Amino acid sequence: MEPVRIGSKLIGSGFPTFIVAEAGVNHKGSLEAAKRMIDEARRAGADAVKFQTYKAEKLVTKTAPAFWDDIQSTATQYAVYKRSGQFGEAEYRALFTHAENVGITCLSTPFDLEAVRMLDGLGVPAFKVASADLTNYPLLRAVAKTGKPVILSTGASTLVEVQASVDFLHRHGCSDIVLLYAVLSYPTPIETVNLRRIQTLQAEFPDMPVGFSDHSLPDPCMVVPSLAVALGAALVEKHFTLDRGLPGDDHYLSAEPEQFAVMVRNIRAIETALGDPSFGYQAAEEEARRFARRSIVSAVFIPMGTRITMDMLIMKRPGTGISPAELPQLVGRTATVDIQPDTVLNWDMVD
Repeated sequence: MEPVRIGSKLIGSGFPTFIVAEAGVNHKGSLEAAKRMIDEARRAGADAVKFQTYKAEKLVTKTAPAFWDDIQSTATQYAVYKRSGQFGEAEYRALFTHAENVGITCLSTPFDLEAVRMLDGLGVPAFKVASADLTNYPLLRAVAKTGKPVILSTGASTLVEVQASVDFLHRHGCSDIVLLYAVLSYPTPIETVNLRRIQTLQAEFPDMPVGFSDHSLPDPCMVVPSLAVALGAALVEKHFTLDRGLPGDDHYLSAEPEQFAVMVRNIRAIETALGDPSFGYQAAEEEARRFARRSIVSAVFIPMGTRITMDMLIMKRPGTGISPAELPQLVGRTATVDIQPDTVLNWDMVD
């Protein structure tokens, strides 16, 4: 697997999980709120903060029904997206500058061709393509032609569709792709998360990093996105808000800063715990190996010249003498010294 570089970070096997705070449009049109989200995401330990760039008029028809499970589910998508205050080039330029100043990568998901051009012009280091646009080939062509890495979400898709989109991106100039397993359900019930599909996706696409975009409701321990890392996710994206109690279509399933920080701590601890896959005892086990393992010990007094039999022996700690694994080589030999009871045997005591 070739790692994918986004900003200063490499994404792939053997590298720290790339953690994205999905801010979306939870700023609701407030530049100050968006800047604060950048600050809080950086403070929580995220590697990147990501927004969404769209205009309702270019995204949905005016009668497209909303499909997510929240208080606005009776509204049309157009009404919901129209209410989400959207930024223009000046605002995004300010956000990219602010993110650079505080030391975090700034990304955004484009939902139309104009958004691709604007973000590319502002120097976005990679493009995220939403699950719903996996088959939007004009959009895929536009992001591919920039030559920048693409993070491709795969929610509500088949492996055939994913393969076709990956091939399309490759043919149009995109060589660096990170696939994200996702469930396109808001929120995602835990019984439908099916995290082992991360491994399925990785097996199907062994040459590219696979991550996880989480739409489940956050819990105090942030179990779902943390567990994704244990199953191999090279990138984790979690929706992010300053306050889950705010009205809107995304706040309720997003993680607040402290919850996000818990997730980051979990992920870094899991990475440390996963460690080295090669098998063998470690330096930390040396003392236990010597003193918790067993040796062959005399169960009775064994006079010099006695042929040693099994009933004269017992296996006891410490493991500093002859190993029980060598018992067949010891039984039948002759004691060369008097061996007192409860003595750890070694080879210079026998002939």
